[in-house]
Amino acid sequence: MQIILGVLIVIAGLLLLLQAAGAISAPQMVWAVLLAAAAAVFWFVFFADPPAWWAAIPGAALAGAAVVAFMELDPQGVGQWTETASLGVLAIGFWAVYLRDFDRWWALIPAGVLVTLAVAAALVPIAGGTMTGAILLFGVTITFALVAVLPGGASRRRWAWIPAVATAVVGIVILFAAGEWFVLLNYVWPVIVIIAGLYVLWRAMRVRRSGDDRKLAGSDGSVPDDRDL
Repeated sequence: MQIILGVLIVIAGLLLLLQAAGAISAPQMVWAVLLAAAAAVFWFVFFADPPAWWAAIPGAALAGAAVVAFMELDPQGVGQWTETASLGVLAIGFWAVYLRDFDRWWALIPAGVLVTLAVAAALVPIAGGTMTGAILLFGVTITFALVAVLPGGASRRRWAWIPAVATAVVGIVILFAAGEWFVLLNYVWPVIVIIAGLYVLWRAMRVRRSGDDRKLAGSDGSVPDDRDL
């Protein structure tokens, strides 16, 4: 893998040198393929070597750059959404770091912030500046709320509720001041309904799993004593 990565870096360096000297003009497709190949190497290292959690970050960054290079081939179409794509793909790298090992809960913060920036970048053409700013604040709120409730680390991270509540309050104040609160409610209520449904499903599956565990415990052939009756 080091040999392959070294060869890719050397080729990229030679192309950059020749392009700077004006000897060649490397097509956009060449850069896209090279970036995608380099990203594939890092992702292979990430999946093949469990301790190499760090490889997900450069792998995601290179993959995001490759996606942008491909999208720029169609500047009037998907090329208008390159910022959203690059930020979203980079966020995948940090999510992968957290999912590999929950003790690395710190990866939730850049992952959530990058997803928030990607969503905000996508909504800039259709939402006003005030609405976009509020979305950024609420995205940070959700990020720190996830830091507080998701597993990971030796202790509970209750401190994360402080920035979560603070950013939520500021976002609400901005919306009230701009008079755009009711516009946001059109999007908030469906999200709340979806979250409530997922919570009900999670509770039902948890109850069912606990019931199955009790059935298995009662079918081991042991005779209950008086305390179990």
